[in-house]
Amino acid sequence: MEFSFYYFLLLLYSVAGNDEKENEDEIKRRRLIEHLTKTRTVLLDGYQLVTRQIATDVFMYRSYRTVSVLVYPVRGDISEALFTLQSEELHLNNIGSCSPQEVVINLKHGSYPAVNPDGYSFPKNFIDPHSRERIHALEMLSDGKNRTYTIYNPQPGYWFGLVYIKWQDPRGQKVEQEGLVADCHTILYTDLQVKREQKIEIIDCYSPLTIDYHQLPVLYKCMAIDSTDPISLNLSITNAVANESKITFQVQASSIPSENRYTIYCAFDPRLNTIQIINFDSSPNTWHYIKINTVPGNISNIADCESYYLRDFDESVNQTIVDLMRDDKGRFFTYDYGLPTTDLQDATSLLNISSNEIKALRFKVNEFIDIGGNLAIEASLLMSLKYYMGYRRELKKGALLAFTEDNQFIRAVICMNIGHPSIPLKTGKCKFNDRITTALFVLNSTDSESIYEKIYIPYPEGGTWYLTFRLFCDEVVCPCPTSDNGTKYYVATSTSEGDSSIESSTFSNITREGETECNATIVLSISSTSCVNGRCSNHGNCGLNTFGGLVMSYCSCSSGYGSWDCSDDSRMDSKAYMLVSILLLTLSNFLFLFSIYVASIRYYYTEAMMYAFTMVFSSFYHACDAPAQVAYCIIRGNILQFGDFYCGLMSFWVTLLAMSIIGDKLRSTLQLTGAIVIALLTTWNMHSFVSFLLPVAVGVAILLASWYIDYSKSRYMRYPKSYYTRHLPLGIVLVSVGLICYAFLQTEQNYKIVHSIWHMIIALSVAFLLPDVKRNDVNAFVPSPGYCWRPICNMFKRTNNQ
Repeated sequence: MEFSFYYFLLLLYSVAGNDEKENEDEIKRRRLIEHLTKTRTVLLDGYQLVTRQIATDVFMYRSYRTVSVLVYPVRGDISEALFTLQSEELHLNNIGSCSPQEVVINLKHGSYPAVNPDGYSFPKNFIDPHSRERIHALEMLSDGKNRTYTIYNPQPGYWFGLVYIKWQDPRGQKVEQEGLVADCHTILYTDLQVKREQKIEIIDCYSPLTIDYHQLPVLYKCMAIDSTDPISLNLSITNAVANESKITFQVQASSIPSENRYTIYCAFDPRLNTIQIINFDSSPNTWHYIKINTVPGNISNIADCESYYLRDFDESVNQTIVDLMRDDKGRFFTYDYGLPTTDLQDATSLLNISSNEIKALRFKVNEFIDIGGNLAIEASLLMSLKYYMGYRRELKKGALLAFTEDNQFIRAVICMNIGHPSIPLKTGKCKFNDRITTALFVLNSTDSESIYEKIYIPYPEGGTWYLTFRLFCDEVVCPCPTSDNGTKYYVATSTSEGDSSIESSTFSNITREGETECNATIVLSISSTSCVNGRCSNHGNCGLNTFGGLVMSYCSCSSGYGSWDCSDDSRMDSKAYMLVSILLLTLSNFLFLFSIYVASIRYYYTEAMMYAFTMVFSSFYHACDAPAQVAYCIIRGNILQFGDFYCGLMSFWVTLLAMSIIGDKLRSTLQLTGAIVIALLTTWNMHSFVSFLLPVAVGVAILLASWYIDYSKSRYMRYPKSYYTRHLPLGIVLVSVGLICYAFLQTEQNYKIVHSIWHMIIALSVAFLLPDVKRNDVNAFVPSPGYCWRPICNMFKRTNNQ
């Protein structure tokens, strides 16, 4: 009982020491934060400090579960946004030293940056990242040095930063044991200073503007009305003289225009014409910034403002905007948009369009509450049943597509923009002023594969979204050669134009005129869910990461899968390799049968039972903690994991007690005390080195103390000489090698080999560490004569008194 009392005191001391360590860590953290706040960059003249974030935790990238999020509010009229960043390593123990880490910060306007730091590509049907808002990528070391980054004329609204330590392939990283290596934590300080443009005059976009040449440069802003009609700005220049420079005219929606970001950028010579009428497409309900300046020298690389007076606006086409209805589902990032309807079950929309109109559908993605999911947009031409059964048009000589009077050629071009609608073109492009971009969808009535498109947009930007639809008839490919008495006509495919193998004699010389007007119905679906359709391709779990009130959905992939929706298996091991790995980890535990055998023949039945439980729990835990393709779990994995760690520590504990020279009553007391304390330690933190070191250290202390006390009393060694000269040294060597493998040599790549060696070495070492003192003059690894008739066999037999 005396030993158990001292053991209890040691436990209390270790817990108190652990609390003291946590307090010391907290003091270190506060000191470092205080140091960080005192070494900030001085506020620059003319700048205003908008926000700062102190000691943001930064973690190694594994998925979006391990990223940190920064938020920077930027108001309007800002000419410069200066981001200051500083990262340092927080050393939380006295072991080793902390090396600077490569910290990555991704900045993006309107939403969280959708990136793949682990090198996976976006899955099929995902939007091209280059067609979205630019992501500003910064890299820095956590060495305590300041880094600044400036964005000129930023868009107003919220900017989001994604922070993480640069991804490293986990297969090549070491498996570090807590308490044996330096405890390093990366933190980041960041602030935002902005410079506001003071000289901005508010004007009316739809009224004439007169400017004195000698007042240039000037900056104006005006509000566009809620309309798709272009703005026609009448500009007059006064006091222009013969030797003055030419004038540039720039327009940009939401932010001040710059050399690289503008809606309109043109130049004119006021000596030739002091009045300019400039027409340009606008963003509805948005402030537009107009910058007028002088430019000396050659302006041949800048568009002529005269070209914006005679712009080719298709006034014959009716342009309308329709606001969509929002249908909330009551869960994170789960909502639909569609045409107003009372149908509660169907969120798809049937949009009727004709070739003489441009129809824009408008919906809003709310900041913060809508940007953390994945927006899915689907569109299809509503065709006859044969299209949905895999219909394909007839091919003539592999180059001509066949059509009939009842089945004409229809092309629907769909454009997607944020903040403004654009004009769909026959070529499958979208035009907004001088900017030409690729259309979101081009639906053709060619065959069943061309009438349907779908796209996913991860982390959609907050703002007003526009989907613009325009229909083109078969006038784009006709007049066409005909056959079958003019009932069927043929057009060349895009890949066969100019193909000399097509014989004109195959067709009649009759041509069929194309249609100038046509109608079509488009089936449209706009929906948002967490992850991709609320799931992760059956190879991962869809989770939510919360950070300072922000929420984002992400996929946590399993079984070696990767990518945004866990659909990429390019880095996954083969099933044979996974099977070999799990067999190594499980079958290596069967060497504990030798330990059980040796303990049993030496009459250590409690120890034998402990080794048996260790073998069983370790085998089933590693069988469960395997890729899903080969995993086998008899019960929940966390229960098996607890049993594996607990029985492993108990095996060390009972073995050390068995080696000690103490009485059976004290041994039983210590075994029970250890069982309770080790259960508490395992529940507290089974991965901590303290959970392993504390019972082993106490067991070794009891062992050495008992040996010393026994020797000081009897003056001779209690165990046989062979135990001290052969078995004990060999057992200590095996345990040492096993601990070195377990603590220092394991990596994710060699884990199944090194950990299997650990199983086998520890199982073998037990057989050499247990002293054979309950028998006399027998081989340590051979049962005693008549062993089967000993009490272990008779315990199940009835006695004479029963």
